[in-house]
Amino acid sequence: MGIFLTILFFIVFVYFSYKKPLFGLSAIIILLPTYLWRYSLLGLPTTFLEMMIVSLFLVWLIKDKKYKKINFSLNKKSDNPISPKLRYTLIAWLIVSLIGLATNFSYASLGLWRAYFLEPMMFFLIFIHTVRDKKDLLWIIRSISLLLAWVFAVTVYQYLTNWNFISAYNPPKDLRLTGVFSYPNALSLLTAPLAIFLSTWWLTLKNKADNICYLLAGIFGLSLSIFAVSQGAILAILMSIVVLLVLAKKTRKWAISLAALAIILFIVALPRLNINLNPNLNLQSSSVDIRLNQWNETLDMLGDKFILGAGLDGYQTALQNYHQTDWLEVYLYPHNIFLNFWTELGLLGLLVFIVMLSLIVSRLIDLFKDKNKLAQPLILAWLTWFVHGLVDVPYFKNDLSVLFFILLAITFYGGYKKQKQKDQ
Repeated sequence: MGIFLTILFFIVFVYFSYKKPLFGLSAIIILLPTYLWRYSLLGLPTTFLEMMIVSLFLVWLIKDKKYKKINFSLNKKSDNPISPKLRYTLIAWLIVSLIGLATNFSYASLGLWRAYFLEPMMFFLIFIHTVRDKKDLLWIIRSISLLLAWVFAVTVYQYLTNWNFISAYNPPKDLRLTGVFSYPNALSLLTAPLAIFLSTWWLTLKNKADNICYLLAGIFGLSLSIFAVSQGAILAILMSIVVLLVLAKKTRKWAISLAALAIILFIVALPRLNINLNPNLNLQSSSVDIRLNQWNETLDMLGDKFILGAGLDGYQTALQNYHQTDWLEVYLYPHNIFLNFWTELGLLGLLVFIVMLSLIVSRLIDLFKDKNKLAQPLILAWLTWFVHGLVDVPYFKNDLSVLFFILLAITFYGGYKKQKQKDQ
């Protein structure tokens, strides 16, 4: 993209963000992959996604003196859309991210801290103060639909024209599409949770015919995981569908029976699978063997760096002395959500992440008990995110860190409405 078009597009973004911050939020969601547009601003590397988030935050902060309305009080009775428990956890989240930055400080790690923690939290703050009713929320959901639609269109274009084909994912190996990204899992990590959210959201609506766009966008997003041949995403989606059938009253009994049967068959078949928890790798090793080997090496490294981990952006360097397979690359992260946070942010970072998960689960239970329409879509979106995260990296990337806070903001948007009713 030429610099002139970039500047023009940025000016248009700032203008509409000033007119209505909700427009800016929507644009950021629709354009999450624009972190791929990289620039140098005053000598510092940045991306178009970061420029949008920071400019929206500044516009939102200054317009109508919104900075006066931000309330960091932990008082339960304060007029704050963020509950005290979540506020404590977010402050801890920011602190442990700074510890991770200090553990392995460099200009590179500073840039990652800005992109993975500071800016997504800026986005969250704008979201939670801006999206205050159903009409606003529908803007966000429609934006998610547009994101999935255009990413699907580009991926189909890639298939038809060979545009942006990555040789490592082409025949004679399995054909794996990447869309605008440089590797297949980047496509599924972003789209799978949102696709499940939209598909389930459509199921909760009374007037399904007039809202078929949500279903179509959901189907587009689900098919992207198949195009990417992402085993982790496909497994996560299948598990979410089973849970959906369990949550639905009409299918609950037979779905539970089917799930129980599947678990029994898995337990019976487990001894025959010959899974070696400490495999010796060769060129014929499966992806499961490679993951297990990587986790073992990571745990060996963490045995020596138990408290602080490797620090932000320090995993590849720290693992070199523990890496035994010369022909296998050292990945950027351990490809397990718990090990990812432990290595990057230390033991405290892992604990804060677990606390955040517990808050999310508690909120989802409350929404489900309250029969909130957001309950099932959010439960399945988070489940897809989490299951895929057990074998991949669902947070430590520019768009995925913002995705986490999008889901978090929608989750606590619903919870805030319920809490406010209780307080009145």
